[in-house]
Amino acid sequence: MGENRDPCLYVDIHIETGDQNAVKNLLDDTITEIFQEKPEFKVQYGWDNAKLLLMLLASIIAAISHFYESPYISEQNRFFFVHALLFGYSVFIEKDVILRLTRTGSATQTILVRTLFPYTDSHYTVAIQHAGTKEKPVKVELYVGRYFDKEGYFHKDAFTKDIETILSRFQKKDKRQ
Repeated sequence: MGENRDPCLYVDIHIETGDQNAVKNLLDDTITEIFQEKPEFKVQYGWDNAKLLLMLLASIIAAISHFYESPYISEQNRFFFVHALLFGYSVFIEKDVILRLTRTGSATQTILVRTLFPYTDSHYTVAIQHAGTKEKPVKVELYVGRYFDKEGYFHKDAFTKDIETILSRFQKKDKRQ
């Protein structure tokens, strides 16, 4: 890494590369940052906010059931129902979506960014597609070893460049349609 850098401007990100959850979270968060910084895209938080409200409701039900016992319907059943809704949504509907986007000025079509990092695999898959269509997504498998050195420091610039390439492929495909 560069020696003439201002330490206040750059923060080296170090993680344990053997922890696949930490690697996936870092890569997902970096993709989110990349799209948040792009003025042509607007991140949609509607479904995320709905999930947070359901989680809040489940927590309130759990807190109430801890101190108050209902004679009719147990709060445990309500908590289980809300939790089952959240789990079903996460597993069957949302699946591997990390971002929902729309183009700035055009809120008609939602763009989904999906990622997949299977257990014990060394390849991280990124897919960008329009929501609700059967078209084939722009999908690329990235070798995770390219983005970390042997000490576990993350090379954000290389990863950002590859995500920009995937995005430009999606935009070219989008213009052709």
